[in-house]
Amino acid sequence: MAGGGADGGVGGRTGGSRGGDLGVPGGARPWQDAWSDALYGEHGFYRRPEGPAGHFRTAAHAAPAELAAAVARLAAEAGCTAVVDVGAGRGELLRALHALGAAGGPGSAGIAELHGVEVAARPPDLPPEVRWSDRMPRVPDTLVVAWELLDVVPCPVLEVDDEGVPRAVLVEPATGREHLGPPAGAADLAWCASWWPLGGLEPGDRVEVGRPRDTMWASLVAAAAIAGGGLLLAVDYSHAAGARPPLGSLTGFRAGRAVPPRPDGSGDVTAHVALDAVAAAGEAAGATTTLLTRQDAALAALGATRRELLDPGSLGGFGWLVQGVGRALPPSLSSLMPVHAQGWTPGATS
Repeated sequence: MAGGGADGGVGGRTGGSRGGDLGVPGGARPWQDAWSDALYGEHGFYRRPEGPAGHFRTAAHAAPAELAAAVARLAAEAGCTAVVDVGAGRGELLRALHALGAAGGPGSAGIAELHGVEVAARPPDLPPEVRWSDRMPRVPDTLVVAWELLDVVPCPVLEVDDEGVPRAVLVEPATGREHLGPPAGAADLAWCASWWPLGGLEPGDRVEVGRPRDTMWASLVAAAAIAGGGLLLAVDYSHAAGARPPLGSLTGFRAGRAVPPRPDGSGDVTAHVALDAVAAAGEAAGATTTLLTRQDAALAALGATRRELLDPGSLGGFGWLVQGVGRALPPSLSSLMPVHAQGWTPGATS
């Protein structure tokens, strides 16, 4: 996705003298809070009737059958008998997996359960065999899939002011107009020290603090450990240490177009993921094997041939994080050299 900029809001940013009383309007809120309500609140974007497919295209929309075949092979090689799609949209991947199983497709015979986890209501035309809820089920031997989920987990946004102080960025939900708020808190600064160092940043540079993404992923890994083990896959726009976007990557998507981010519920709001930090959080939560790679390499290894899925300048450039809990990496991916999270250098992501 196209990245946002230092003045990525629809109305730009205000704030006057940095480090003093910024005179923030009463309607401005921390980006994380406004973003969360805009996507997941009572009238949030992910509850809209048209669903995500009305605004942007993912691999599950581009080639559902081929993607399902790759996921089924991954599950089979990992010895997983269930697939849980977290952030399942309107069930596109699950429908394709169900169809693959009904047709006796390769790798599908061992998948006994399909679950979708999503804030939206169950799609009325979803096959009855596919389970659906807004909570993570506790199922053993599961492949947990988080496809383009973590980029829409809202997180704090910081900006360095003219005096070199990192401050929270506030936003007016109705307009997208931004303001600099209070100095960053201790927890955000601690995360930055480990994963997005502030030293050397210039006024206007931004940080998207990945703590909430790390926490969500760690909870999924911990749930897999409690259930007896499994395999987890996160796929997303990503970056790693040494290649963070200096102006951040916050952006919006509406009706198929990248637009300035405005957290009013009318479109998606997203920011790229520090996938190396997510991997470290997974290891701390109990992951015993880790692979960080890119989608083109991973899907090719799993037998995919669709050009759009493998294009490194498009969907193929997404980062893949595969973590096992109590099991080895699947054989098809074992030749893609696993590396420790902090040693990962991603390929091009766009």
